[in-house]
Amino acid sequence: MPEPIWPIWTEILRREVGAKGSKSVGQELGYSRSVVDLVLKGTYAGNLSNVEARVMSIYGNNGQVSCPIKGSIAPSKCIETWNLAKTIGMKASNPVTLRQYKACEKCAVRN
Repeated sequence: MPEPIWPIWTEILRREVGAKGSKSVGQELGYSRSVVDLVLKGTYAGNLSNVEARVMSIYGNNGQVSCPIKGSIAPSKCIETWNLAKTIGMKASNPVTLRQYKACEKCAVRN
């Protein structure tokens, strides 16, 4: 029996999980570890197009995320920056931090 042909985004996801583990990849994607594992097993019952869009926006650009403030950054740095911006919010007194918050609030990758 021939092996199934997986879409390119699942191969990208498989590569990232192989390098970092499903927990770390799940955090970078904004999904749980179990969602990542179920997708790779082919048993995820949710909307795969949402997962595909997130995988491609985060890992589809040679494993880098395009940030309007920081430029091309690693997915782990992206989620760290996004979480910090979300926590600080409009309370930021530093203009760079405030600009980062506003950019993260409109981010197509994370929202």
